[in-house]
Amino acid sequence: MRQFLLQLFIFFSITASFSQDKQTIDSINKLYVQGLNIPQDSIVSLFQKNLKDAKNISYELGMADAYSQLSLVYGYQGKYEESAKSTIEGIKIYEKLNKLDRVADYYAEMGYSMKYRDLEKALYYMQKGKAVAEANNFENELKDIYNNYGVLKEINNELDSALFYYNRGLEIKQKFNDTIGIPYSWSNMAGVYGLQENYSKSREYFNKSLKQRLVWADSLGIAENYTQLGEVFMAEEKWNQAIPLMHKSLFISLKKKYQNLTQYNYKMLSDIYKKLNNADSALFYFEQYSSVKDSVHSIKVQESIAALNIEFETEKKQNEILKQRAQLAEKDLEVRRKNTFIYGSLGLAFVLGLLGYLLYNQQKLKNRQLKKEGELKNALAKIETQNKLQEQRLRISRDLHDNIGAQLTFIISSIDNLKYGFTDISEKLGNKLTSISNFTSQTIYELRDTIWAMNKENITFEDLQARIANFIEHAKNASETTEFSFQIDKDVDETHVFSSVEGMNIYRIIQEAVNNALKYASADEIEVNISKEENQYHINITDNGKGFDANTVEMGNGLNNMKKRAREIGGTIKIKSSKKGTIILLVTA
Repeated sequence: MRQFLLQLFIFFSITASFSQDKQTIDSINKLYVQGLNIPQDSIVSLFQKNLKDAKNISYELGMADAYSQLSLVYGYQGKYEESAKSTIEGIKIYEKLNKLDRVADYYAEMGYSMKYRDLEKALYYMQKGKAVAEANNFENELKDIYNNYGVLKEINNELDSALFYYNRGLEIKQKFNDTIGIPYSWSNMAGVYGLQENYSKSREYFNKSLKQRLVWADSLGIAENYTQLGEVFMAEEKWNQAIPLMHKSLFISLKKKYQNLTQYNYKMLSDIYKKLNNADSALFYFEQYSSVKDSVHSIKVQESIAALNIEFETEKKQNEILKQRAQLAEKDLEVRRKNTFIYGSLGLAFVLGLLGYLLYNQQKLKNRQLKKEGELKNALAKIETQNKLQEQRLRISRDLHDNIGAQLTFIISSIDNLKYGFTDISEKLGNKLTSISNFTSQTIYELRDTIWAMNKENITFEDLQARIANFIEHAKNASETTEFSFQIDKDVDETHVFSSVEGMNIYRIIQEAVNNALKYASADEIEVNISKEENQYHINITDNGKGFDANTVEMGNGLNNMKKRAREIGGTIKIKSSKKGTIILLVTA
């Protein structure tokens, strides 16, 4: 409570309309971000205000420290572009001030923030920061660098190396009695024990970490520990014990706007409910996960971060070239002084040649940079066009959902009122009204599927699989006498991406084939199998119904629609039917 009141006092005091001195700016920059129990937007405003105050008095160290804190906060919020900008600005100032301890820390943090986007680049920056810290024996920085370097080793599946660096970081933290940092080491070690299937030891270390973090009210750390304990139970296939822990973490991550942890919790809950054969809940949490993932990891953000890194590296190289040019010019001047009469003309020619060479190289570098900027502008223009198309899709889908969906629901309600509001209605008319109501309900389901496809520019195989599984689950409920089977070959790449047109047509063909088997074939067994052969997807829909004679039967709208949809996506469809049943094979890329 005392710590919380101190944080509130500092937060409200900095909003007063007087200029800050260096001591006040430093005290705010030293606040522990993870332990601040105020809204995330308020934390951002706090350090933005501190950055502004440092600029007003030209306090460069205070500016760099404020950038450091903003980079950390933006990273927790999933705002990677803002985090990268703050990191680069901070490093520039620290290098200018020759603050090697902060340079080491910043390079390491920069590497750590890229761990899931570009592991090779993350290791490069982490090793750069680690080398500076070890060369100068900066133990205060090394305790966190070793811990975070262990995380990269763990991601790279080097578990023994990960434990080695976690222990090195823990030893320094215990030496400094770092009560806030120690739980992070315990958590990381617990994660490795879990990967090594030593689940009891993993739980022991996670619980040690959680107990310490509850004392310090470290909201991010507490949420992470709940998720990690849930993962241990998932590894042991104790699904029902994992669910409440995931929900505890999700409550905190939503409240504190920890976007990365939020999307991960949604994905874990979807996986758990899938294991429990709860298709509706699995689909709901998967859709929540997809929504958060799309907002955090958009192409535009990735392009912007890549451009910032290119700009940062280019600026450093240009500075090195200028520095080298100055050194060469100084050496050349010294040579010319000593050999004025003998080598004057030769030295002048050498200088002119050297300058020409450097100018030529600089022009080449500039041309290469202009080309990259042009390519980036084209890519951004393309992304902007795609975003506008996506906005139009969303507008149309909202109109369909809000207007047509509401009107169809009103029609169903009106028909039901007619059926049950008049007692003298004939059986024939009642059956007709029931038929219209069922047709309208089916139209609503198809409208929802259409809206689902319109909202996505691309549909992953995982999305399509979830939608097909949900449809088959509803078909089971509608026909209790029919056995359904949905199998996917292990060679199928679940990360494959279809266009929205391809995904929707494949789904509609499967839907039409299953509905035909239920309506007309009187089938009591229906199988849907998906496999991959020679870079093509083979989708088989098989039933054991009464079949039909393909040579004599008149092709209805359903069969014609399936063939038309197959042609639209560049695929082929084959239909074989006999008295023993029907096989429909869709082959598409």
